[in-house]
Amino acid sequence: MACSREQDDELDLLRRRQLLDASDLGGVIRLRRERLGIAQFELASLAGIDPGNLSKIERGSRRSHLDTYLKLCGILGIDLFAEARS
Repeated sequence: MACSREQDDELDLLRRRQLLDASDLGGVIRLRRERLGIAQFELASLAGIDPGNLSKIERGSRRSHLDTYLKLCGILGIDLFAEARS
């Protein structure tokens, strides 16, 4: 089964990449949620946050606590790594 160019681009975004700010992470969260077929209200409920806040996090228009991002990533199966720059 061949992937479209758009699907390839999405897969690249979900693979290991450098995140420069919270909006980058919000975009990864949105792509992963959509790829898993989870509605925003479902993910928000699982994470214990307001659906409107999740929408803003995904769009990068609202910053949240690190714990919220970690919870969302944990639910979606996104691993985050810290790596010292050389």
